[in-house]
Amino acid sequence: FPGDGRPKRLFFIVNPYGGKRGGRKIFQTEVLPLIDAAHIHYTMQETNYRLHAQEIAGSLDLKKYDGIVCVSGDGILVEVVNGLLQRDDWDKAIKVPLGIIPAGTGNGMVQGLLHSAGEPFSMSNAVFAIIRGHRRALDVTSVVQGKTRFFSVMMLTWGLVADIDIESEKFRWMGSARIDFYSLLRAVNLRRYNGRILFVPAPGYEGFGDPVEQTISCKSNGATNAAEGDIPDVCNNETCTYSGPSTDDADLEWRSLKGPFVNVWISNIAFASEGVMIAPQAQFADGYLDAAIIKDCPWSVALGLLLRMKDGSYIESPYVEYFKVKALRIEPGLRVGSSTIGGIIDSDGEVLARGDRSQTKEEPEHLMAYGPPIQLMVDQGLATIFSPR
Repeated sequence: FPGDGRPKRLFFIVNPYGGKRGGRKIFQTEVLPLIDAAHIHYTMQETNYRLHAQEIAGSLDLKKYDGIVCVSGDGILVEVVNGLLQRDDWDKAIKVPLGIIPAGTGNGMVQGLLHSAGEPFSMSNAVFAIIRGHRRALDVTSVVQGKTRFFSVMMLTWGLVADIDIESEKFRWMGSARIDFYSLLRAVNLRRYNGRILFVPAPGYEGFGDPVEQTISCKSNGATNAAEGDIPDVCNNETCTYSGPSTDDADLEWRSLKGPFVNVWISNIAFASEGVMIAPQAQFADGYLDAAIIKDCPWSVALGLLLRMKDGSYIESPYVEYFKVKALRIEPGLRVGSSTIGGIIDSDGEVLARGDRSQTKEEPEHLMAYGPPIQLMVDQGLATIFSPR
């Protein structure tokens, strides 16, 4: 990969609140000794509030550093990507190598990087991957609703897994057992969601779903008349922030799947966490997203699928549709059996949209609304990440 070589100057962003709140200790005891031994100069800054890492990345003097490293869960890495792409010099900023040291709950990105190189998951292996300086390209996904845009490098989920991820927060006192406990609870009391998934299949996956007859424009987030819904570049004084991948709509042939769905999982990487492989065929920079969609099924089947997510074998079930897409559009509906309650759409551990009416006053306002279409498109290899060789 062009530019491979040991970094000499790194900027560390440490999240002291993620996971078991051990980010500061991990940096001091696990990271710093190895960084010092490698004679790497560093600057460290802790995050103090939500989206702080995005602000830091948006204003950082990038010429001073050979990379930005997050000591955190996956969410801080996503904040950094969004901060870089909102800069006036986004095209240069997004090429700055990014690194991640696992200090969160899931740590899916680190697990995916180490697994791809045949290395076991460990703190030291994650640090060595950065010190050695090998880099790989990383796809960036634009998640768009109307004029609202969010950038993801990992995953988006709607349905069962999003419910477990977000609603289990109330049991955080249980530690890591909260996920297992709430997974069982949600599977036994299984929810199903109405809706529709539209997608442009990757080559070889054209047989999934049904043809869509009406015209759908990526540029307009699905409007039949592109002029009515185009998403403009965000420009200021003749400089523009990143506005997402360009596409020729004439070459796109859309297909669709109709609900009800138990879970919709769209991923750019293979792992959601150290012990959950959601997309066994996912590649970091193939220009496609992997869709794993659990269709309507009995609760006992859903529970079995959750148990088989450890090694990714759940995708072999006849209740699961697994395929790759160039672009995808989610049209989320209400929960089956309800005329008012929707679900949760979760991207990289953050709630994008919520339709279950359970938002508390303490919870920040969500970026997108539940109900209107949400569209995903991939920009192949836009970002760069430190990786084991």
